Order: sequence, then structure tokens, then C-alpha cells
Amino acid sequence: MSDEQDSGYGELFTGIEGPKKSGEDYEGITFSPRDRPRGILSPTDRDYLSGLKEYAQPQTDANRRQDIRERVKNGLKDFVLLWMLLEREEREKIFDDLGEEETDEVIEFMLAFAHLGLERDMARMEERVQRGVLAAENADKLSRSSGRATNVDVSIDVEYDPDIEKLYERFEKGKELTDAEVGILVRSGRLEGDDIVKLQGSKTRFPGVYAGGNTER
Repeated sequence: MSDEQDSGYGELFTGIEGPKKSGEDYEGITFSPRDRPRGILSPTDRDYLSGLKEYAQPQTDANRRQDIRERVKNGLKDFVLLWMLLEREEREKIFDDLGEEETDEVIEFMLAFAHLGLERDMARMEERVQRGVLAAENADKLSRSSGRATNVDVSIDVEYDPDIEKLYERFEKGKELTDAEVGILVRSGRLEGDDIVKLQGSKTRFPGVYAGGNTER
């Protein structure tokens, strides 16, 4: 589906309050597809992903999704050529034009997209980052006196906030909870003395939780 075929749909966001966002709503995120030349995505692709354009026919909708997949897939492959063939001066101009703040932002979401593409496999993500940084460090080795980079150490640790509501829902349904999960519910004030007594009478052991006080050993 060509962009010329889509040119009659009017300007992006005309008469629309704003685009939708998937996932977490990042405050201050640069999300401005309007009046921007095409990159990997065409303007109509952006309009579609933002929820500002819909197709009446399922096949037309499927075609748009396929077009987006193909553009993104080939755009990712183009990074091999950019890495190998784009002159240093041209690369520096790109990031100078973006500016420091927007550069940090787009790289952040490039990594987020890559992490999802790797199905959140932390070991694969660490290895890709290591190899990428190592390749970059050796890109201009001829102009440096520090020698060739031989090792990059990358360690990614992710911490998650517990979902109190889901844990409490499991408690109400009588499902087993670990000591740590019970402790979370106690500290959040969702479990009281009577609840702890009931848990202590269940098959699951909770040695760190005591009835009569919101403490965990």
C-alpha cells in the first residue's frame, strides 16, 4: 500500500484530541508524529498506530499491519549498513540534530523495543548490549591510543513492585502464598490478626508472620 494512496486522508491529528499510548503513560515523552517526514514508519503508519485512523475492511487493516511489520523488519536490518557504511561525520550530525534529550529518549525506547523483541530474555539482552558496545568501542580504534577493547561487562537487574491487589485476590480465593507474599500483604495493611491466624492453620508455613502485629521477621 503506497503513501500516495493514503494522501487523501488529511493532516495527522486534525480534529483529534491526541494519540493513544500503549503501555505506561510516560510523562513528558516526545510523541510527535505530526508534520514529521517518514522514517521507518510512513505518516499513515503513525496515524494508524496512534489510533487516529481505522479501516472498515479487515483485509485493509491486515495489509496495513503487514506493511508496518515489513518496514520495521527492513529498518532494523538497515542498521547493519548504517553501522558499516555511514561516515562518522554523518552519524554525528544525526545525533547533533536530535539533541541530547531526544537522543536519550529514542535510545531508551529502542532498547525497550529490543528487549520485548528478545522476549525479555535478560541473558540475551545483556549479551547483545555487551557485543554492541564492544563493537562500537573498537570502531575508531585506529584513531585512539588506548588499544583494542576486549571485554565489556553488562549486568541488568530488574526489581518489580508487588501487585498488592492480585496477591490479596489470591488470598481471598484460598490460594497458597509464600512467606514473602504474606509479609507484603501484612506490611501493606491488607491482612490483620484474624487473617494471619487462618493462614497459620493452613498447610502453608509462614514462620515470619505473627498474629497481633504487622511485623515480619
